Amino acid sequence: MRYRGFEITSTPDYAITRQSGETGVNETCKGYYCQIYDANDTCYVNMFDEFCLAEGHEISDSSYSALLAGIAKYVDGCYDTLMSAKWDMQSSRTYELLGRAMCWAGENESGSELYNTFSEFFGMTDEEIRDMGFTSLVPYFDRDRYAETIANYLIDEGTRDTVSGNLHIPFSEINERFAISLPSDVELLEKINDNLMNSEIVSDLNTDENFDLMFFTVFCPNHEERFAEESEDAPSFTM
Repeated sequence: MRYRGFEITSTPDYAITRQSGETGVNETCKGYYCQIYDANDTCYVNMFDEFCLAEGHEISDSSYSALLAGIAKYVDGCYDTLMSAKWDMQSSRTYELLGRAMCWAGENESGSELYNTFSEFFGMTDEEIRDMGFTSLVPYFDRDRYAETIANYLIDEGTRDTVSGNLHIPFSEINERFAISLPSDVELLEKINDNLMNSEIVSDLNTDENFDLMFFTVFCPNHEERFAEESEDAPSFTM
């Protein structure tokens, strides 16, 4: 049965367990075992939900019309959850296919040719290329944009993690994550510093040995003084 963008299969089931409304005791019922697929999954490869319809419970009897009504009721009641599962599966499928295409390209191309294939033909960003594991292509990235990406990462992670407004991040951690070489890559480090100091969130910065950042505390959601203020403002209850 195709319904609301899903394909639902059903097979007779004679061993469905349900609790009797009269006695409260579990009983064995007949009915249908159903599986839900994307409507375009004509080979029924990727099931993302399953359920049973028991006679005398979810359906009145085992007739075909009762089955269709039971399926429709189940899908309507779980529609948002089913759509979320469908989108997750489609995203996983897309990611898998992209991975296969990238592996094929990686086996047949290299260097600037491979980078151009990913960036121009696939339309991928430098960040997406790196996240897919092609760190060997980092030297071909746009250095200005990559410096901005690294600076944004330092700001986002730093403001989230700090409780004092200050944060120390080793060069080695950034080198491993972004496949770069700091501080020996002086030009890239300067570009990162420029992006950090041009941010309205960073109040001070030192990169003599590692990234030592100071943020304006208003942008630090986990800052210790904010917790203290929230605690003082919290209503008190007395018995």
